[in-house]
Amino acid sequence: MKNLTEKQKKIYDFIISTLEDTSRLPSLTEIARHFSFNRSRAFTAIEALIKKGVINRNENGYITLCDEERVKLINKKIKKADGGFSYANIEDEKEEYFSMMIFSDEMKNIGLLSGDEGIFKRCDSAKSGDIVLCRLGEEERLALRRLIIRSDGLFELVPENDSMGKTVSKEIKIEARLIKSRRTYV
Repeated sequence: MKNLTEKQKKIYDFIISTLEDTSRLPSLTEIARHFSFNRSRAFTAIEALIKKGVINRNENGYITLCDEERVKLINKKIKKADGGFSYANIEDEKEEYFSMMIFSDEMKNIGLLSGDEGIFKRCDSAKSGDIVLCRLGEEERLALRRLIIRSDGLFELVPENDSMGKTVSKEIKIEARLIKSRRTYV
């Protein structure tokens, strides 16, 4: 992993284990407390991980995982009970509900931000206005969009982000419908 020192590897492992255990990234204070650092030293350690490319900082100043690490976590099955939902990755089709970290700004205009957690119900259809997890394009990449069913029978998949364009299609593949989202503050 990108030539991390032993201490950097321990900090990175703590970040990942916190994410897996709590579905959120740790705060600077939590990192400092865990390693008996002061906040300044924890900040310096985080900056070193950013320079090595294993984590990023978003426009709000929060740490996020780099794309490669996000993919590893999204594809890793996380099982834990919480509020009656079972957490699983999208590929585990036995689970009716699953949780997924939202790692994009596709829906930022309605308050869903990168780092939020979405709780989804698996389905293959939805009603107009629902927010759905769907497959887009020939590569069938996952996307989170608002579904609009037009009177001419076409489907519009609309991101809630002014800088992104909508997709119009005759056919769509819906994987799940967003039930709720949550954000954890520390």
